[in-house]
Amino acid sequence: MAGTGPAATIAETLAADGRFSVFVQAARACGLLPVLAGKGPLTVCAPTDEAFRQLPKETRDALTGDPRGQLLRVLQYHILYGNLPCSTIKKLNFPKTRLGITVEIIEKDGMVLFGGAPVTVPDIACINGMIHGIGRVVIPR
Repeated sequence: MAGTGPAATIAETLAADGRFSVFVQAARACGLLPVLAGKGPLTVCAPTDEAFRQLPKETRDALTGDPRGQLLRVLQYHILYGNLPCSTIKKLNFPKTRLGITVEIIEKDGMVLFGGAPVTVPDIACINGMIHGIGRVVIPR
C-alpha cells in the first residue's frame, strides 16, 4: 500500500521531532548529518534533549569544543548498522557501533538499555533505518 510506510530519512525525522534538537545540532557540527540522510540502513539511538541537559557542563563543553574529535566519537557510538527495531536490538548483546567498538544492549525489567541508557522513545521508523530515543548520552570508554 502506497503512503503507509515512513516518508523521511533519519536526519529529517530527527530534525522534525522537537525532542532531538541538540542531537541534530551536534550531528551537524561534526559532519554526521549527511550520513543520517544517506542510504543506510542505520539505527540511531539518539539521546533526547533532556539527556544532553543531564551531562555535566564540563563534558558538554569538551564535546562541543571538539566537534570533529570527541563529539564525533560519541555520536558515532550511538549508531548501529541495519534497520533494527527494539525487539531486535535487545537480543544483540554487544553489537558493533559505527565507531567500530561494541556497546552493551540488554533488557532489564522490561526496559531496553543501550549502554546503560534507557530507550524512552522506541521504534521511530525512517526510510533509511530506525531511531530510538534514549534517556542518557552514552560516552564510549
